[in-house]
Amino acid sequence: MAYRALYREWRSTVFSEILGQDAVVKTLRRQIVTGRIAHAYLFCGSRGTGKTSLAKIMSRAVNCLQSKDGEPCGVCDVCKAILSESTLDVLELDAASNNSVDNVRDLLEQIRYPAQLGKYKVYIIDEVHMLSTAAFNALLKTLEEPPEHVVFIMATTEPQRIPATILSRVQRFDIARIPAALIRGRMEEALVRLQITAEQEALQMIARAAEGAMRDAWSILDMAVSAAVDNRITAEIVRDILGAADKDFLFGFADALAARDIRGVMEQIDKLISAGYEAQVFLRELTRHLRALLIVKVVQKDAAALLQCAAEDEKRYREQTTGFSQERLISMMNALMTADSELRYASSPRIGLEIAALKACREETGEDHSALAQRIAELEIKVSELPEMVATQPVPTSKAEITTPEPTAQKPAGEQISEPVQAADPAKEETDAKETAPAAEEKQPLYNDKDIWQMALKQLTSESPIYAFLKQERFLGERGAVFRVQISQKNKDFSYARLRKQDAVDVIAKALSEAAGRPVGFEAVLEGSAEQKADVRESIQVLTDTVGRDLLQIDESED
Repeated sequence: MAYRALYREWRSTVFSEILGQDAVVKTLRRQIVTGRIAHAYLFCGSRGTGKTSLAKIMSRAVNCLQSKDGEPCGVCDVCKAILSESTLDVLELDAASNNSVDNVRDLLEQIRYPAQLGKYKVYIIDEVHMLSTAAFNALLKTLEEPPEHVVFIMATTEPQRIPATILSRVQRFDIARIPAALIRGRMEEALVRLQITAEQEALQMIARAAEGAMRDAWSILDMAVSAAVDNRITAEIVRDILGAADKDFLFGFADALAARDIRGVMEQIDKLISAGYEAQVFLRELTRHLRALLIVKVVQKDAAALLQCAAEDEKRYREQTTGFSQERLISMMNALMTADSELRYASSPRIGLEIAALKACREETGEDHSALAQRIAELEIKVSELPEMVATQPVPTSKAEITTPEPTAQKPAGEQISEPVQAADPAKEETDAKETAPAAEEKQPLYNDKDIWQMALKQLTSESPIYAFLKQERFLGERGAVFRVQISQKNKDFSYARLRKQDAVDVIAKALSEAAGRPVGFEAVLEGSAEQKADVRESIQVLTDTVGRDLLQIDESED
């Protein structure tokens, strides 16, 4: 017998073999048992999820002579005739190639004739969204008032393209994507029959690549079976078929992204492309890897069940998440998904992958909320690593450190200890005198009063009212260890009154003292007050004494 592809060999023939559609199957079987069979059905879902298989099973179930619990028996004359396609009671129409109004009219011509063997004539229209507008209009009246012996079963991957007038006349069933665990289990059944073994990682890779489509999984497994060595399918074989990178490569690439190692990232991309891997396939694998890191980041325990991976892999993911913030993972995933859609039309997929990787390495410099949140999260990671860095780094030794001299050996009583007398070196004494000069003479202040004021303002951002008052006023400088700020007349009744209160003065003085590294005070001065005028006159006097009265031009008409 000629070889049949696995997806044809393992096509479901009864409802119980349909994977991952328990609710839909239960409803259809109940309709058959109770005889409440609708005149039109619409199965919606992505490719390879079982829409056509469900339609064929339904066509036999409604006509089966020995149906049990809604399942077609497969042995009666009607079931055998439908399976062998030797009856006109079931007609399949591919709307992708028969989408004109004439094709629909030919179909409607046959509707008035009753079924030959079974109770119903079933018309299966696959990819029904491909019908033209005129074809839909021709079908509309028959769908509204069909003969009692006719059942329409339509399947589509794009229900949004079907007119609302058609949707309102059918029973719609949404076919979900098949979970990876069920796909893996069905492939294991097939391999047992084929007497071929496979690594669990290989089956997981196929199930992941299928993205919920059983037919895609069968196609990949078919190639893996052909490439099996000694009747065994390894992860390396599947990886070569899919053109995907291995797990260690993904972890290494993610480490380079975490460290923002641009050279390392570019070298690994070069290594990947040189090995013959597809840029877009790797981009999707990297996105899945970052998704796993994000899930582990937000789920504190038992994330392996969500990721459908081993406990060892979850532990490895958790170790790598320490280099990423949640905000950065989300930002990188958004960028990679955008690049994935653009790579389909790129003239050079490698360049597109390199640009996406460089963007992932680049630090966010924007002022929007997401960029600020990402920078804050990365700073928190660095701050959390400081204690460990301090503990592992050696403490530098100062030259002025006092060392304890080693004890000299005791001499017998009466014996004198003679020390050699060295002549004084004038040059050495001068050098020692310079080194031991008072530190206060050489030490210069690290910050001026304006720097200290700005540092204090940054510390006061948590005290938002006080920070708002100070930010809009004029800083006068430091005088006598007191930092002074001038309050404008328009803020006299609000800012000035608030900043003169003792609790506000204490808060501001504390922030200034921490910034300056020494005790300082704070004072708010009202613009135009006698105190402020005295400050101005004192400043003028200091300036006059410094540069001379002849070099100054003072307008005394203003206060």
